[in-house]
Amino acid sequence: MDNQSLLLVKEVAKEALNQSLQTRFDICRCALCKEAMLKRIMEDLANLAYPLSEKTIQEVRKLYMGDINRAIVHAIGQVSFKPPHSVTENLHLSFKKLLEKIRQDRGLDLRHYHAELLKRRIALRLHKNNLSSYKEYIKLLDRKPEEYNKLFETLCINVSEFFRDPPVWVTIQYLFENLLRLKQNSKDKNLKIWSCGCACGEEPYSLAIVLKEALRSYPTNIKGHILATDIDKACLECAQKAAYPKEQLKNVENKILARYFEPKGNQYVVKEDTRQLVEFQYLDLTCQSYPEQIDVIVCRNVFIYFDRVLQNEIINKFYNSVKTGGYLILGKTEFPEMNKRFEIVDPNARIFRKVNLS
Repeated sequence: MDNQSLLLVKEVAKEALNQSLQTRFDICRCALCKEAMLKRIMEDLANLAYPLSEKTIQEVRKLYMGDINRAIVHAIGQVSFKPPHSVTENLHLSFKKLLEKIRQDRGLDLRHYHAELLKRRIALRLHKNNLSSYKEYIKLLDRKPEEYNKLFETLCINVSEFFRDPPVWVTIQYLFENLLRLKQNSKDKNLKIWSCGCACGEEPYSLAIVLKEALRSYPTNIKGHILATDIDKACLECAQKAAYPKEQLKNVENKILARYFEPKGNQYVVKEDTRQLVEFQYLDLTCQSYPEQIDVIVCRNVFIYFDRVLQNEIINKFYNSVKTGGYLILGKTEFPEMNKRFEIVDPNARIFRKVNLS
């Protein structure tokens, strides 16, 4: 690679390295370490024969960003493992101390959440407060306990909408209709659904609407009940108000909007008879007891927060929570180990059925 090409790549690599380090408070980011990282990045990239003559910065980013990012990950790992100076603080230990403080102060056990996801989310709060280390953030939490509310909002990132992934909801309505038919011929006249990680209520109210639609097409004396749980108390308060802006209803058909919502100012409020089907509760999956005798557990886009150990533990608890022959619905990108406790029913909608192991 000629000198001009090296300068182009170095400029892009330096910019990308600085961006990567913005969310890393678990490693040293001093000038000496940055210099060592950049040196290793360029060593990794120097042996690659890039056709860079007459290329622009924008073209280098477009064509070679993948190689540059891989070199950055490698360099950060190497320099962090063996920094070019003596270590005065164990940053990994500081992170663990922060998690332990959160557990002791607020009872939220994050030790088996995905560490990298936690670090990225916590980094947002450190940047917001102009802090540069976990130690400083621990001191801030001591001085300003109200910071916990902002931290939990950031950790949860509750972004949702009604009928998220619309094709899945067609399958869910079919599932509800099938369950209603089965219950019509049994002594059990209660359909119990658990919306786990309900955020601001879009999912449980979507479930309530689908259930009421199923009852319209299949009249029966079955009583439906939807338990909606989350660890974010602010979201639970929002969910109980049941008022949503138009953009969160983009997947709602006009006839459904008219049937189940009432316009109020610039928002739409879920009608009372639909709200009555849903009960909201605080529940931490990592440490609290689960409800029992559930027909359908809906837990979409929650497992992405957990490591394998906690995923397996929760799957086992779900198995005990759901009735034999009952169902578990996961998010499209979630693939926890089922340990032969659930069998796949619909791979596209990520619907599983409990297997009787006795």
